[in-house]
Amino acid sequence: MKQRAVPFDPQARLQSKDGICAYLGHISAATYDSWQAKGIVPGPIPGTNRYCIRQHDHVLDLRAGINVPSRAKPLSPLDEWEAAHAGAA
Repeated sequence: MKQRAVPFDPQARLQSKDGICAYLGHISAATYDSWQAKGIVPGPIPGTNRYCIRQHDHVLDLRAGINVPSRAKPLSPLDEWEAAHAGAA
């Protein structure tokens, strides 16, 4: 007897489109495509048809203001200039 494919496998980091749609709250593929066009979700890993759960979590966390890297102290003007000109030599 052939086993039926499960759309979302919680053990797999990379998901099919059906799997990532299930992971994101059982949204439709059309909703996913709309969100991707708006930049809400990152889409598949380039060159594949697989979607990374961690990448989706990271992008959604940033959009929600969760786990946003913060600086303990602001950069000095010199540090800002160096950062802006890094690799320009």
